[in-house]
Amino acid sequence: MSDDTLVLYILMRTDLDSLNPGKAMAQANHAFGALKNRIHSNLMRQKDYIAWQRTTAQDFGTVIVLGGDEGGIQAALDDIHRLNLPVVAGWVHDPTYPIRDGEIIHTIPLNTCAFVFGTRAECEDACGWFELHP
Repeated sequence: MSDDTLVLYILMRTDLDSLNPGKAMAQANHAFGALKNRIHSNLMRQKDYIAWQRTTAQDFGTVIVLGGDEGGIQAALDDIHRLNLPVVAGWVHDPTYPIRDGEIIHTIPLNTCAFVFGTRAECEDACGWFELHP
């Protein structure tokens, strides 16, 4: 993958025992939706988003899911802001994340994952140290 390849990185939390594969897939879908919402307000990245979608015949681009704990993901988002990286990034906040307690299901507000969209080179400083999500 070249440095100018557009990529959507999803930074999935690995420190939540309750975030099973099904919930993680749902949260990754939320990340894609959050990215689409942010792109509409970021004119500089709208053309990149369209180009990213068109990199395959199915109209979706490269998505890489990486794993990290909440602190590490927050540090990456802080680095993006501090370094003023030209990426589109943010947390996915689930206001009704379900947690089972015996027979009772509680819903709590929780940051579940984050998304970072840009070229591989732009994202490398903030996301390069994460490993692939297990």
